[in-house]
Amino acid sequence: MILAMSEPLSLLEWMELLSYLATIIGIPMAIYIFAHQEKKERRIELQEIFDKLMAHYTDIQEKLFEHPELDIHDKPLSDVEDQRRQYILYEMVVSLFERSFILLHGEDDPEYKRMWNSWVDYIKQWLVHKNFRDQLPLLMEGEDKDFVSYMSAISGLNLKP
Repeated sequence: MILAMSEPLSLLEWMELLSYLATIIGIPMAIYIFAHQEKKERRIELQEIFDKLMAHYTDIQEKLFEHPELDIHDKPLSDVEDQRRQYILYEMVVSLFERSFILLHGEDDPEYKRMWNSWVDYIKQWLVHKNFRDQLPLLMEGEDKDFVSYMSAISGLNLKP
């Protein structure tokens, strides 16, 4: 279509011109809006994952505040019932670490990596406790094999799923 300045455009030519403009402007704009929305949703999803994991970790910490007798991790507990409750607490901790591993470990997104690194710090904090380390082989039974391999590497223990 060659536009001559002397001839006014017909309705059909105007509609064709507008459709070209819509294509040239609209498609890139739609792609940009879609990509921006996806990034925003991913950020929200990431924040929800982090918030849920942290809420669960906070619950565990609250249990330790409520039951200080269970917060002794460097010598065996003398009471059998306290030992049982401490083991259940350790199961909760391992479950949380496994969930964070599955959700965050190995992701390429820098935000996921940053979050995972904070969970690595929590794992390392728990690994210094003798009671936790002593129970770790039993706690790893039935857990995700990749998570068990990771825990084995980070703890230096020979752990099996």
